[in-house]
Amino acid sequence: MVALLALGAAIAEAQTPLDTRYKRASVTLDFFLEACTVVGKTAHGKIPHFDCESYLYGVLDAQLAARGSLHGAARACFPERIAPWEVYKELDAPITAAQRKQPAADFIVSVLRKKYPCK
Repeated sequence: MVALLALGAAIAEAQTPLDTRYKRASVTLDFFLEACTVVGKTAHGKIPHFDCESYLYGVLDAQLAARGSLHGAARACFPERIAPWEVYKELDAPITAAQRKQPAADFIVSVLRKKYPCK
């Protein structure tokens, strides 16, 4: 019973984005790689509650939604059912210091464009 009451109290104190109203933070490639490949607390809490797989699904879904309106080199024709672990495998390449400062989504999509060019 005590555990159930503690769980209820924790749920009641849970914070949502509407409660916290954190400012928008940029997901740089450096932050993404640190947060998603190192076990433990990362980037000094820069983005509270950051979830790597959800972020990747968002990047992939946005590219899929826009793919029909993109032309030429702007398109990436990766499989619609690509899993996050498959994307991580593709990100295992040398990365420059300049690339680490750019948005992670840009880098992820550019890597997918090289691996899955549209024909």
